[in-house]
Amino acid sequence: KSVAYEVLRIEPPVPFQYGNAKEDIVVESHDASFKIKKGEMVFGFQPFATRDPKVFDKAEDFVADRFVGLGEKLLKYVFWSNGRESDKPTADNKQCPGRDLVVLVARVVLVEFFLRYDTFEVEDKLFLVGSKVTFKSLTK
Repeated sequence: KSVAYEVLRIEPPVPFQYGNAKEDIVVESHDASFKIKKGEMVFGFQPFATRDPKVFDKAEDFVADRFVGLGEKLLKYVFWSNGRESDKPTADNKQCPGRDLVVLVARVVLVEFFLRYDTFEVEDKLFLVGSKVTFKSLTK
């Protein structure tokens, strides 16, 4: 479960989100606050939040057990589904209704992969704004 969340933290499936503010709001970061007026266009780049080094230790690194035990509290800082991972989707918050299905499918794929193969070798590289992983060998 933690591995699926870590993948979604590092590479959100929808990294760019935008919308018009429905009311005047103040968005706060660790060291600043921004007033957004009703009707203004707001754009968000998810990796800015999900790779925040003030929240996540070794924020740029893949840490498989990051969300195990007390680490589950970090899920409130994972915003890949148009809302906090710790919130439930409702009609009012417009959070992705398929969010839980995405996590389930990611977990099933991981389980199937590790049940099918004993060893594997991969090569990872930075690719445009994300990463590229190439399987070099798979052993049943």
